[in-house]
Amino acid sequence: MMTRPANRVFSAARCVLLLLALALAYAPSVSAQGIASIMSGLREGGGWVGIPIEGGRGSYSTVRLPTAGMTLRGCVNVWYGHSGSWTIEAREQMADSTVVLDAEPGIPVPFVHTFGMQARLDFDFRWSEPRDTTLMMWVGVDMDGEGGEPPVCDPY
Repeated sequence: MMTRPANRVFSAARCVLLLLALALAYAPSVSAQGIASIMSGLREGGGWVGIPIEGGRGSYSTVRLPTAGMTLRGCVNVWYGHSGSWTIEAREQMADSTVVLDAEPGIPVPFVHTFGMQARLDFDFRWSEPRDTTLMMWVGVDMDGEGGEPPVCDPY
């Protein structure tokens, strides 16, 4: 399907704004990066995110974000150097919906989610090992809206 360039730019801009807000709010390791670095990562299809895990669990909540009914397609890939299995649960409070992803290190997990007009997201991260670490995961974003496999699923 061919889209008009203006529509693609508007769609990509909405996605970039949402992801920029998430990235800036998401974790200290990400928020310490410059805006230019984050924008560059998004244009390139994604970036690495570090989540503090204590006793096998971690969490994060966003502020309310304008999402204008957009559909976000992407992929999560837990760093291959981690061990065990990971469960990532994302709850969208405004729409009362939940997405649960089960991930193994180095294996990409695609996702698709359509937001309402606004979103407030709560994330829970559970590791099969009750230890402390920093969960490193690639979050790939499909700026063209096609979803699926590489390049968004492949951080390497």
